[in-house]
Amino acid sequence: MADHAIGHSVPEARPGMRFRLEGLGTAAVVALAWMALIAISAIHRPDFLSHQTILAIAFTMSIVGVLAVGQALVGISGGFLDLSQPTSLILTALAASRLLAAGLDPAFVIVLTLAIGALWGFANALIIVHGKLNPVIVTLATNFIGLAALFLVFQIAEAPIDSGFRAFGRGSFLGLPNIWWPMIALVLVVGFFLPRTRYGRRAIAVGGNRFAAQARGISLRKTRFAIFTASGVCAGIAGLLFAASSGPFTPASGTVYLLPVIAASILAGVSLAGGRGNIWLILLSVGFLSTVPTSLVFFGLSSDWQAIFQGAILIVAVSIDGYREKWVAR
Repeated sequence: MADHAIGHSVPEARPGMRFRLEGLGTAAVVALAWMALIAISAIHRPDFLSHQTILAIAFTMSIVGVLAVGQALVGISGGFLDLSQPTSLILTALAASRLLAAGLDPAFVIVLTLAIGALWGFANALIIVHGKLNPVIVTLATNFIGLAALFLVFQIAEAPIDSGFRAFGRGSFLGLPNIWWPMIALVLVVGFFLPRTRYGRRAIAVGGNRFAAQARGISLRKTRFAIFTASGVCAGIAGLLFAASSGPFTPASGTVYLLPVIAASILAGVSLAGGRGNIWLILLSVGFLSTVPTSLVFFGLSSDWQAIFQGAILIVAVSIDGYREKWVAR
């Protein structure tokens, strides 16, 4: 009944139908699309079904999945979208790389990197709350400002190659990349606790109907600060995984993640209007979207096609979200 808890309150007695649409229905559609993509790719190139393909998909899932959790939290709480994630990803990856290069203890580097991500999210919330501004506009602006500032600070960076941090990022466990497992843990933990804790239910309530939530004594301001700070922490986790597993990166390296992250959160049932979404479905949506670039390679298509397909998928996802809104409102 987690989906029912996340949904808007509807006077008509049909919660079971809504559960199937938003939970099982959404999962079934994404799972079928994913299986169809795998089947078509395997028919075209039988060698698509290999361990190397699984590794490539899992690597992509790791970063996109962590960022999608942060994006989903913002969406469910009624914050629409956090468009500053590309900058926060690279900012935290840069911080981790520079701190490790300075010889600091890896445990301290991890804590400090997560704190930097949290501060980024807190700064976004500060502008949104005290300026009473649209979160989409604010995060779009901070993303541009942050990206410009990053270009002033560095041109290319990389975590120390001979560090244990990089060894972890390039290693594997049970046949899957090490960085895949923190993503799985984050999705499972956040998906479990969001509808079952007081703070999670408050975020859902604010997203569903902020005026009703305020009437119940829930602070919109505190919720905004908590959610955007949490989104910043997710970006910090993604930044650590990115720095550990990637080679040299530039300030613009994070921009490629924004489209798939937004599409993944919407495909997971997160409503752009707020109040609804299933964090666990991110595993399906991210898996499907992370398979697309690998499939394109096997079909011999250039990387330019990746943006075209991702844009088309985003349009479809937004259309599905619009249909869900109309269906629930009936």
